[in-house]
Amino acid sequence: MGQKLKIAFCSILLLFILSIPQQALSAPKTIKVSTLNLKWFGLGGSMWNDTTDEFRLTNIKKFLDQVLHDSDIIVFTEIVDTQVLFHLMSDKMNCVSYEGTWSRHQHVVACFDKNKYRAEKYDSDYIIEEVALGSGGLRPALQTKICEKNGSCFLQIIGVHLAASNKTEKRAEQLKHVNANLKQQTQRLPTVITGDFNSYIKEQTGGLKDDMDIFQDVLSSDITSFRSVTAHIPTYNSGLYGRAYDHIVISDNIKVKKTWGYEACSKNPNLNKTFIPYESYKRYYTDHCPVTAEIEI
Repeated sequence: MGQKLKIAFCSILLLFILSIPQQALSAPKTIKVSTLNLKWFGLGGSMWNDTTDEFRLTNIKKFLDQVLHDSDIIVFTEIVDTQVLFHLMSDKMNCVSYEGTWSRHQHVVACFDKNKYRAEKYDSDYIIEEVALGSGGLRPALQTKICEKNGSCFLQIIGVHLAASNKTEKRAEQLKHVNANLKQQTQRLPTVITGDFNSYIKEQTGGLKDDMDIFQDVLSSDITSFRSVTAHIPTYNSGLYGRAYDHIVISDNIKVKKTWGYEACSKNPNLNKTFIPYESYKRYYTDHCPVTAEIEI
């Protein structure tokens, strides 16, 4: 091949490579995302307690080290004392949250592997205030970008703790504000919406659809669609009364490889496994079980 032909060939090859989107040049990234509601964390499991009553720290730390030790990202809900949780996670993870509106505010917190990743704000903070629906600032959503430690951001995490009880319409309204936030983003990242959705089934609400079916419709739009990949996994109570309240919801540009929960909340626990029975788990740890999804971006 002549010198001029070689130069022409190399020029064409370079132009071709430069025309390929950067995402296509990168190998798919596999990460594990978990969510866990720690009941009134910092107050020993009850809003009527104070910080001196938090007796669960050693138990919770041991549980997290054993069960969620390989999670890359964990979104926690019901965190009253964020600084105590930040310290509890600090050997492996850094965490972000927002300022609460009162001394017993139940924050949403996102923690991530500090050796791999860093967090970035979307604007000036880590909160979507509108999700609280003006109710004294209670139950807003957390919002953060997850980025390579020394590189670009590749994932958006939105953490929610939606209204409790039989309030499907209120929870749907909260998620409409999440959807509105997504629509105004000019450079949208692959997105995981996770946390405690307090999602009831139609047998509980008397409605035509389960809450999560309604919520998926609210979140999905002409921009992108969302689906819960953990809707079948109970995270509260166990046996016949086990309910899937905590979810990992992904945008359609994320692939799910595997999902799993914790056996204590299973409808049919595998007694060959080693796990903490639900009644003991609820007393010494929390009343919700974690759920995890291994995803590919």
